[in-house]
Amino acid sequence: MCNHHVMKIVHERVQNQPKFSRRNFLRAAGITSAGFAVASSGLLKPRLAFAQEVSEVIDLTHVLTPTVPTFTNDQPTVETVVTVENDGYYIQRWSFNEHSGTHMDGPAHFSTSGDTIDNVPVSMFVGPAVVVDISAKVTENADAAVSADDLMAWEAENGEIPAGAIVFMYSGWESRWNDTAAFQNTGDDGLFHFPAFGIDAIEFMLAERNVNGIGVDTMSLDIGSSATFDVHVTWLGAGKFGVENVANLQSIMGKQAMVVVGIPRFQAGSGGPCRVMAMV
Repeated sequence: MCNHHVMKIVHERVQNQPKFSRRNFLRAAGITSAGFAVASSGLLKPRLAFAQEVSEVIDLTHVLTPTVPTFTNDQPTVETVVTVENDGYYIQRWSFNEHSGTHMDGPAHFSTSGDTIDNVPVSMFVGPAVVVDISAKVTENADAAVSADDLMAWEAENGEIPAGAIVFMYSGWESRWNDTAAFQNTGDDGLFHFPAFGIDAIEFMLAERNVNGIGVDTMSLDIGSSATFDVHVTWLGAGKFGVENVANLQSIMGKQAMVVVGIPRFQAGSGGPCRVMAMV
């Protein structure tokens, strides 16, 4: 695609192509007619019924930029490779580690025997959302964690965590996203201090509930000051996944939502930047 001759042809074609042609109109009309035929046949009824139940799709993803906070301070870089004005099409070249921005931790991230991201069953990436609010605890303790008691309190109000769920921690930490120092919250001890999941919550979900994944609005599934990463080791070691730096969780609290986590199928990947969507 980057061959000079090909670029020249594409550029000339873009410059000479009409914005809308009668042929394109007739082609679109044909496709539309075919679509109506399929719809009238009843083949799309289940899909349409599902669409009617979805009132809103909410993006739970931060925009990936060269200034996003990262656990390793290894920030992304980006450059423009070609432009529409000069070449007829637009491409950027990005460089980032797999754990940048809103991203997924796969089983292989903390386990030599865990599945790499290209081998994790895609069915795991879709599930009902459970949002556990611990923001009140965080105002008193930056190292607060979602506990088994927090999960049971959520269940007392909402019912048992459904099978295949993706359980999110909402701590309000997202308000710090545009200030790297505040988001990392490094203490006098040289350690990060921010909330995440506690190991008792992880053990409860593994033993008592069928949960596919967890997510946090901070940089790590473990609290910032953790030196042993027990949550990562235990949860990912069980073949599960986690999502870090999730956005907009307050928008789906108290609502029924189905979450889809989309991630490129990186070969032998430990995880990667993802797009997280909630269908309310």
